[in-house]
Amino acid sequence: MERKIDVILCKINCSYTKKGIIQLAKEIRHGSGLQVAINFTAPYSSRYILAVTKGHFTPFTLVNSPVIVIPDKIPVEVLLDILTEFIYGRLSRHVKTVRLGRQEVAILKEMIFEKSDDDISNLLKINKKTVSSHKDNIKKKISANSKIDIFYAFSIFSFGDCELSSIDDETRYTQSGFFPENKYKMVS
Repeated sequence: MERKIDVILCKINCSYTKKGIIQLAKEIRHGSGLQVAINFTAPYSSRYILAVTKGHFTPFTLVNSPVIVIPDKIPVEVLLDILTEFIYGRLSRHVKTVRLGRQEVAILKEMIFEKSDDDISNLLKINKKTVSSHKDNIKKKISANSKIDIFYAFSIFSFGDCELSSIDDETRYTQSGFFPENKYKMVS
């Protein structure tokens, strides 16, 4: 049986990252007997995707997203666990499920487009301190160290087409696996 893993390397041009992920897939194959194929050319699609990017934050997925975002600077054993659980259609204990509020999504969208706090405050007609508070909440949710970590962590998402704050139980991960009625199917 073959399992396919779609991986996007976002803002990373390091060949060692790619080689490391391939090596981990070989270790999983050796330990489980499963054929594991890594696809680095996968476009953002309706399948589950691992997105590896720069930054310092906790690996996470959004409640209604098929994407697991992983920083490139995580321990090898954590990445191995994330990959292994992903292959079996489960969410690793190292991956946080994050829910964003509507205001956080609106602020995040503007942050990704490099708007200042003043610009965001004026655009959304909210106090500058409220903007700052929401940004701090977003940082806490993914254990990010800085604004640039937030940028790297969320720049993989398309803010124009998707409502990241809506809750859709059909697309939620669980610790025991993906819901069977999931509209995003794992390839097996």
